Amino acid sequence: MRNGFVCAVLVILTTISIAAQRVVLFEDFTNSGCGPCWNVENQINAFVNTNLPSGNLCVIRTHVNWPAANDPIYLANPTEQAVRKAQYGVSSVPYFKMDGILNVSAGNLQTPFNQRVAIPAIIAIDVARNGDDTSGTFSFRIIAEEDPGWTVPMNIWPIIVEDNIPGVGYWSSSVFEQAFRDNVLGYYGEELVFEGPYPDTIFTEAEYTIASTWDVNELHLATFVQCSYQANEHEVENCHWVKLLDIEMGIDDADWNGSNNLFLSVGPNPSNGSFNISAVLPGNSTGTVEVFNLAGRTVASGSATEMQNVSVDEAGIYLVRLSTSDGMSVTESVAVLR
Repeated sequence: MRNGFVCAVLVILTTISIAAQRVVLFEDFTNSGCGPCWNVENQINAFVNTNLPSGNLCVIRTHVNWPAANDPIYLANPTEQAVRKAQYGVSSVPYFKMDGILNVSAGNLQTPFNQRVAIPAIIAIDVARNGDDTSGTFSFRIIAEEDPGWTVPMNIWPIIVEDNIPGVGYWSSSVFEQAFRDNVLGYYGEELVFEGPYPDTIFTEAEYTIASTWDVNELHLATFVQCSYQANEHEVENCHWVKLLDIEMGIDDADWNGSNNLFLSVGPNPSNGSFNISAVLPGNSTGTVEVFNLAGRTVASGSATEMQNVSVDEAGIYLVRLSTSDGMSVTESVAVLR
């Protein structure tokens, strides 16, 4: 029995990440009258089309007001796009940024992207939607798996982008992709303040309105955590990318427990022997949390609502399993280092 459990553990460990999935934000500052921007469009599209299906990439193409002052994407929302331009002090286009900190070129995008994907993330972002194809509310759940240690104010930035917009200028025979449409939390996003114990969760909401000129079938939402406007540490903590019509419905920030999905977070990970557990149960379910070592021995167990901190004596890999009264379960791993 014990050997069977260890085999199962090894299978589970191959599919569990000990940190949130890293989703990289790629920002492309461009303009419809920019010849050099158009000249690298095929390279940009090839990179985006290769990596978007992986689920590890967010893309926002912000338009500026030069060299063509009549760029239609810029004119549709000049103020919010000017905020993104000023965030980095963009003074010429094309201009590319990877995760807010890497200045990259069109000819070298894959390598820095791969480097960023490999960096563990401690911030996880979930999005839900209540409304229809014209208006409603986005609900956001932002989880810090451990103390992020921020030294500047950090905000959540949820930005709607649109694909396949008929182009003008150099794009007159093509289309604009991932074009900036709206920051649904206003010009500057909304500040996030985690207080612990960790994992710690923040819930917030934002109303959305879909303009009649947008094609709702071509809209995506890029939600990312980055410093507040023009603060001096621009690294993007993580991003979340989803097709707008695919966003899960029926959950709001006051009732994520109404979801049919279990959620379990364990941190810090790795740990020095003491770690916190955050469990979210569906509906009115009750549940239990059990902690196992690799030998299959239970080292701690208790109610999901009460078991929030565990301490273990020995180094190693431990499994934390959340099980509900309805027969659902989810498992996470935590590494204890001594």
